[in-house]
Amino acid sequence: MAQAQPELRAFAEQLGIPVATTASGKGVFPETHALALGVFGNYGLEAANAVIGDADLVVAVGTKLGSTDTANENPALLDPERQTLVQIDIEPRHASWTFPVEHVLLGDARVVLGQLIEACRGSHGAGAGDGRRRVSDAHRKHASFDVPESVSDETPILPQRIIKELHWALPDDAVVTCDAGENRLFMLHHFQTKDGMEYLQPSAVGGMGYAIPAALAARLVHPQRAAVAVCGDGGFSIAMNGLMTAVEERIPIVVVVLNNGALGWVLHGQGERPIASRFAEFDHAAIARAMGCAGVRVNRPAELKEALAWAVAAGRPAVVDVNTSLGYTFQDVSAQLVAPPR
Repeated sequence: MAQAQPELRAFAEQLGIPVATTASGKGVFPETHALALGVFGNYGLEAANAVIGDADLVVAVGTKLGSTDTANENPALLDPERQTLVQIDIEPRHASWTFPVEHVLLGDARVVLGQLIEACRGSHGAGAGDGRRRVSDAHRKHASFDVPESVSDETPILPQRIIKELHWALPDDAVVTCDAGENRLFMLHHFQTKDGMEYLQPSAVGGMGYAIPAALAARLVHPQRAAVAVCGDGGFSIAMNGLMTAVEERIPIVVVVLNNGALGWVLHGQGERPIASRFAEFDHAAIARAMGCAGVRVNRPAELKEALAWAVAAGRPAVVDVNTSLGYTFQDVSAQLVAPPR
């Protein structure tokens, strides 16, 4: 709400502070930045969780630190008995929501960060370069955004490969909108936001069907920027009627469907007794073409680059339906701090 991204960046750069975001905050700090750790918490990066867990001072900006942000309140991640916690929030009720906080700064995040920047002017922290080194070392140790699966030629196509191709293909100022389900967790974990990019997602539980209407709104607000919805086949089935609006109103959004023939999170959570969580085989690109959109079906990893570039440049609503592996699950992106034994 505060639109404090510039102040957050200035504060971090001034003192050389590593920056991690909650799941809901993904995108407020570019993950290509040398101080960016990515998302922390239940489905966050091991690098982010490790650096936060080792910190002696944690500044929480605009977050109440809910249970999914704190690995279910795991003291190995955040612990007020061994760490100094500072919380900046405009809502008094968020203060010490999950943990006792030693210092609460009530106010608009943009204003408070501006005041901290001014108060710290002339100071460069204990080591501005040390923060960058810690981030670099953590990402190298835990292989955050560059994993072997990101370049895999396996078919059906692995989500990591799709997401890495998306990162390469999208303009730096694109607006990316995500859906609910395992596909959102995969994007949360593997997609690396760029400087200038906006990243939107449903922050509550079960917001299936969010991605397409959110992309429509984003393209209307920012007509010169690419608006790209990323969803599973379940979310697409719920909201594909939005493509009719896109055609009628000439709103050139891009929709990327991770089509694995299932409600993945539901199916994988059901274990050996799946109930109503699989789909018949549907060609969503053909459905999109029947509506008047551009549509392409991708079955091989080598086709992704051309298909995504074509969709972004299409100048009309376009759907890229990707034959996606069902073998990668929410458990694979669950942090070690919360993951049950497998």
